Amino acid sequence: MASVRGESVVYIGELDGSVSSYTLKGDKLWRQKTDAPAVLFEIESADINNDGNDDLLTANANGTIYCYDSSGALLWTFASDHKVRFSEIAVVKNNGKTQIFAGGNDYKLYELDAKGQFVSETKIEGIVRKIEAGNFFDEDNQSLFLMTYNHDKFRWDFMGFLDADSKAVIKNVSLKDKRLKELSKVMVTDINVSDINDNKKDDILFFSDNAFTAQFTALDSDFNVIAKFKGSGKDKQRYAHSQGAFLPSRNEIMFQHGGIIYVLDNQGKLMGKSGTKYGNLVHNDFAFAPQTNQLIAAGEVDGGNALYFYDLNDKNWFKTNFEKQGRMFEVEQNLNALYEQTLHFKLPSYQKKSDKEWVMITSKKTRPEVDKLKGANVKYVIQKAPKESTDRSHLVALMGDIALKKDKRGKYQDTREEIVQMARDYEAEGQPFAFWAGHGNDPFYIQIETLEKILEVAPNTCYGFVYAEMDKVNDPRVIHFVKEYMPRLAKAIRKNNKAKLYFRYKNMFWAATSHLPLWKEMFFSGKYNDFLVPASEDTSNRIQDLNLAGRVGMQSGGYVDDFGMRLVDDNPTSWRPLTPGGQNSVSPYLRQGVIMGAYGSRYGIIIDNNFIEEPGLNILFALMKSGVLPIVETENIQSIGAWHLIKEVDEHLVHSVDDHHNLKQYKKDDSNAVFSVGQMHWAGTSVPDYDYSNAALGVKYRWLNYLPEMPHGIIPIAPIESSLMLEKQNVPYFVSNAKVGILGDERVPANTFGKMITKTVAEGEKVLPILVKGASWSVIKIDENHSRLILVDPGYIDPQERKVTVNFQNKKPKSIVDILSNETLKVAGETIEVTVPAGSMRFIDIAYR
Repeated sequence: MASVRGESVVYIGELDGSVSSYTLKGDKLWRQKTDAPAVLFEIESADINNDGNDDLLTANANGTIYCYDSSGALLWTFASDHKVRFSEIAVVKNNGKTQIFAGGNDYKLYELDAKGQFVSETKIEGIVRKIEAGNFFDEDNQSLFLMTYNHDKFRWDFMGFLDADSKAVIKNVSLKDKRLKELSKVMVTDINVSDINDNKKDDILFFSDNAFTAQFTALDSDFNVIAKFKGSGKDKQRYAHSQGAFLPSRNEIMFQHGGIIYVLDNQGKLMGKSGTKYGNLVHNDFAFAPQTNQLIAAGEVDGGNALYFYDLNDKNWFKTNFEKQGRMFEVEQNLNALYEQTLHFKLPSYQKKSDKEWVMITSKKTRPEVDKLKGANVKYVIQKAPKESTDRSHLVALMGDIALKKDKRGKYQDTREEIVQMARDYEAEGQPFAFWAGHGNDPFYIQIETLEKILEVAPNTCYGFVYAEMDKVNDPRVIHFVKEYMPRLAKAIRKNNKAKLYFRYKNMFWAATSHLPLWKEMFFSGKYNDFLVPASEDTSNRIQDLNLAGRVGMQSGGYVDDFGMRLVDDNPTSWRPLTPGGQNSVSPYLRQGVIMGAYGSRYGIIIDNNFIEEPGLNILFALMKSGVLPIVETENIQSIGAWHLIKEVDEHLVHSVDDHHNLKQYKKDDSNAVFSVGQMHWAGTSVPDYDYSNAALGVKYRWLNYLPEMPHGIIPIAPIESSLMLEKQNVPYFVSNAKVGILGDERVPANTFGKMITKTVAEGEKVLPILVKGASWSVIKIDENHSRLILVDPGYIDPQERKVTVNFQNKKPKSIVDILSNETLKVAGETIEVTVPAGSMRFIDIAYR
């Protein structure tokens, strides 16, 4: 909220850094589009130029602080002399003096003056989580609240108050303080400053969740708990987006936890409640408008751009029900149209039904109208996670007590006989199943002898075993798994001839970690290519573009026969303190799944997302079962350009990115890498021009880039051993170790090597039959005379209608038809301009003579 010429206005920060101003009636006053996309973490309003109107300050992860005056004109910018991810900003006003404080991930608190000039920097511990100005000790003098993290969920490194002039610590509190035991164990997703007890001193309000249950805590400046609330376990919602605000006109606190709004008094006592768990709109943020006594809810976490107004003069204000508006209403209509068109699609005469089947590991139920579709076969497989209680003394004898370490998330209460009996029962029922068999916390959920027996008793219904996050190459349990379990599993699986091993890893495992010697032996030796299915948490990874390119390289390079799509609802931002979880729209998951399928993935590992509205993933399953999204053979992908080969991968870079809970890793040269700024503390930042993601795949920032636009086609990542194949086919490639480029025997710094990437991808795109700008895309050969172009809106939680240019480079099309709308598209020269609907996609068939 801001005041301009005596009237209330709303300042809005957009995901990519654009900003705007609106009246409370919804009239746009101005908008400034960003020219350097990165996540806009925080905005603040304050009168910076002393003209009596509130100006706008923004903390941008591209490393810049922006200041706009109330008319939208850019007053000034500030950038450090080194790369930093700014995430927080605050303004202190004492005795006519304006001080601006900013911070991010480089262990420094920056002070600027009202003209954006650097004043001072103060060394701090940890990565900045929150900076707020307030009258914490004196109603006539402001000081600073500072909170820093060393872990991506909890565990503050510093929490306390600083004197704004001297930057000296006035007071701080330890993580071990018994008063704050509960607060130290929650994931805080929103922090506000307000005087909730009317003592003329500001308090700190923490909105959080504890194991997915809502929890609110308010502290005074002595770190005493002055208000607290914990929601009922019945309201528990997985990764619910939690935000809140103090409403001074009602002396109430509002707390949104997913689909539920709680109303609390100023001590945290529950006064009212509305909504349902996994229901209702889930808003991004809230602001109190004192002039009109309204609570303004901003958009939806799916990517909505509407504002919703609660009238606080109504005692039942929180029970107001809103109809979906703006962009998410547009997306809903687009997806309904897509679904209806898909249900009426018939395979064209030139498209042959695949002999293979889609395999979706999910408990989601399909609708009857989807089941009736005949363009492809889809097998639905349930996943269970029994944990075996069998003695581990034989494992202890091999590797020590680490073999006894277990995953705290489950109870190890199933005997070997009980687990085998589960498999035997599923076989008798004809129920396809997969078991989650191990995790980095414990690779031995199910022991090898049990796995062998499961495969023996369920030859028709066991579709395999899931393993997750086992990246640590020095863990003796992981080594034992690779050296001992894998050969035995290979023998048992090949007898079964149906089961697969699904490996779920995120970060940049499939682009880089998999090239470490232990994993390279497993994934790139060819020993196990027939049953390995590499999967990534495709909807919760800030560097998802790397894992997409890595898995396409594995499959197209012949190292695996299949790869998997992992559609999961947690942490889509990959920085948990600011996770916009709880999307109601299936659009992000749908679009991700389609792009994976369009590059050869036919296995899905899908977790139930209870927030999703109907028809939900039925749209994805309909696209598969109708044949609109075909089962793709590697040799039929026609949008692969140049390649990126990995040689002797840089182990330090790999381990620093895989250490994804540790925030205290900042190094100035993090940005000078071929795979740069991938560590957790860089989440949200802009990607340098010379970085592979930017130069090759068109990715501009490291958050929410699950759907790279691929302006040069996809550039697969594979091991150096692929060079012989590529040279034989006369396909251009470049080589790196993920940190530096490699030219012959020479190692070239990334900021220089970027020219080689740009040159090589330009050569690779020349031979493609089609080149697309403006959407995520794939081209698939259907038969000798037909190709299918798939165009997808690339904005994960930033859906928008996209204007797309399609260039036909080496073959002139005879006809171009949208296979769902039956619209015929005409070529102007060698180009067509098409529109991709917001949050949706198009399927276009090109016929050649």
